Amino acid sequence: MDAHDPDPNGAVNPYPSSAVAQIADAGSTVMTIPTAAIRRATAVMDGYLTALRAVPQEPAGRVLAVVGDYGTGKTHLAAHLIRHAAERLDGDLQWMHLNAPPDTFVSLYRAFADKLADRRDVVDRQVRRLYADILAVEVRRSRVTEPLAESLLDGSLDPVAVVDTFGMMEHRLLEQLRQRLREVTDNTEFARALTLLLRGGFEDAVWEWIAGRPPAEVLRERGITGTLTATEATALQAMGVFAMLIGYGPNPFVLVIDELDQVLTAAGRRGTEALDKFKEMLHVFAASHTFLIIAGLPDLLDSLPRDVRARSGEQVRMTPLTTAETRGYIRYRQGDRLAPFTEESIVQLVELAHGVPRRVISLCHRLWRQARDRGTPVTPAMVRAAVRELYGGAGTQHVLAEIRQVLVGTGHDAYVPDYFLTDRPDSRVDYWLPVGRDDAGCGILLAGPMLEESDVVTVENRARAAHAHRDCELLLVVLEPVPEQFLPRIREAVGREPLLYRPRSFADQLTAEVKAMTGRMEERYPQDGLLVPVAPHLARLDRRQSATQHMLSLLTGALDDLRVRNDQQLAAIHRDLSQLRPPLGAVTEHGADDLLAGLPAPVVEVFERALAAGHLHTRVGTLLTRAFEEGEAGRGARQAVRARIRDGRVHAATGVAALLTELVEAFAQAVAEWYALARQQPGGPTVAQRERLEEICQIFDVVHEYLPVFRLRALRDLVDGPGDGTGPEDLFGDLSSRVRQELLAALPGGAT
Repeated sequence: MDAHDPDPNGAVNPYPSSAVAQIADAGSTVMTIPTAAIRRATAVMDGYLTALRAVPQEPAGRVLAVVGDYGTGKTHLAAHLIRHAAERLDGDLQWMHLNAPPDTFVSLYRAFADKLADRRDVVDRQVRRLYADILAVEVRRSRVTEPLAESLLDGSLDPVAVVDTFGMMEHRLLEQLRQRLREVTDNTEFARALTLLLRGGFEDAVWEWIAGRPPAEVLRERGITGTLTATEATALQAMGVFAMLIGYGPNPFVLVIDELDQVLTAAGRRGTEALDKFKEMLHVFAASHTFLIIAGLPDLLDSLPRDVRARSGEQVRMTPLTTAETRGYIRYRQGDRLAPFTEESIVQLVELAHGVPRRVISLCHRLWRQARDRGTPVTPAMVRAAVRELYGGAGTQHVLAEIRQVLVGTGHDAYVPDYFLTDRPDSRVDYWLPVGRDDAGCGILLAGPMLEESDVVTVENRARAAHAHRDCELLLVVLEPVPEQFLPRIREAVGREPLLYRPRSFADQLTAEVKAMTGRMEERYPQDGLLVPVAPHLARLDRRQSATQHMLSLLTGALDDLRVRNDQQLAAIHRDLSQLRPPLGAVTEHGADDLLAGLPAPVVEVFERALAAGHLHTRVGTLLTRAFEEGEAGRGARQAVRARIRDGRVHAATGVAALLTELVEAFAQAVAEWYALARQQPGGPTVAQRERLEEICQIFDVVHEYLPVFRLRALRDLVDGPGDGTGPEDLFGDLSSRVRQELLAALPGGAT
């Protein structure tokens, strides 16, 4: 938000070219206008920090709800609070910012887990701090080890190293740690998983589980069977658990969830369970040392049930900038100078921007450049022209398209676009809906910013022309808020409040307005004739069709989101495969036979079966080659190809087979290199080598979980015909465990 643009003459524009705040600005010197909302939110943060430092043992968690329209500074306020807290704590602050997706709480948790994975050291440090607290109590019981207690508590000694050095009973201490974690997290599985972070060889499996994937076998064996993303409830519980852990002790943690209204709206459509868990999560945050900031549109709090709103803590509503605040901002940016702006142009600027900070800053950037180019002060006329240029026609076609979608979705596909009620130019409505008889109906008007008298007169003339020539209901859709002084005239001319276009809520609001208008017109023109008895049934069918159309549009959006997530998962598979395969130049390329050379016969047999199943795509290539041959062989191949190649499942299975083959070959190569080193140990593999083998097998399992192996059935049907009923997932599901078992059995002392 501190970016500046040089003008053509070389001078630097003092106003940011982009007025969109980023939390990444937390370390910058971006200017903050001390509005009432900023002052109140800062006071809440100061109260949190004071309570945290005064009595660290007592929960100091706070929940702050920040609501406001687009561009009113919600994200900027959150960034300001983070900077303010970091300054007071000399940088000793953990914080995280999330943009809530228009999906579910599960997706919100995935975004949280992705950022948490980048802070493994924070989670590890907190678990070790808990372990150190337990160990400090133990070492104080002996005069020999008592001096170590303070070093453990201040973090200068690693508790794991102390336990190893003094040969203390690790099992008993870890059990105490599990009990302590259970008190902090109130969840048995979390306590077990976090304890495993202190034991070598389990980190990757635990973090895969934290990321939302099903627990690996090594975790299932230790009683961790649930998946954190199984439901929205478990996902929200997981967020609360990690908030409590990161904020354990005197550690401040600020979490910002931006645009929360998106996920809450989606959750509300599916029922109350997710909202109940969201209420529980708010309680958990308030009972920890976490400062939670939830931000969204003005209807964020209104969309919540009363008991959930009660848990949302302090509430701050963003307010528009005043003329005095805008003047102060201009002077700050321009080195205490007001020119090229004038008092009159600033008043006009604030009025036409409705005090919205993002608009004020964007207009200042544009007007400063124009004034410098022209060599004149900024005038009110220049302000009006800049507003019209920025907001006048932007998005008009997009809004018209949204109106069409709503009309079709509500069953009014007989609408007439760009309709003239008479021969006069001012009788045009953007959409006309015939309702009733005698040319009656409903009209929708679209208007840009109401900047001056002529804009209002244009709308008045259009509305009066429609009412004078037709019995109709009118609705005015505006792209920008109507200035207060013009609102009474607009209401009188149109007959109702204008509908302001807001991207997220516009479709729902327009649907309600259209149904209300057409309903009133139908009451004025009751139907008669043979269809009257069935009219209610037809109306009910129409509503059902509209609902179906709406659900189909939602499903289309969900499918698009699913495609994006699948692409992301595929990219993750490729990344994991590249990590599994040794670096280029480390080994030479080998065929399958070379990969397996030197491995024990039982292990070779296991890999050969896996490679045979995975190489189905190669056999498909052979089948396609045979299809071009002459004679009976070619005819049979062509019949097989024609019968099944059009099946989309075959296309998907071919890609899965190719990835699976690469995965098995990379796994075999890593295993072969491990075995070549392990067999050189006279007494069998060392502890470190056993852990390395465990790690290799875990990597295979994690990547394998991404792949829909069941799709290989379609490919096997193509090249072999129907199989024996044994699914390919049965073959690959325990591949790593069978390889590990056979490898250890073939080495001296390996099976012990």
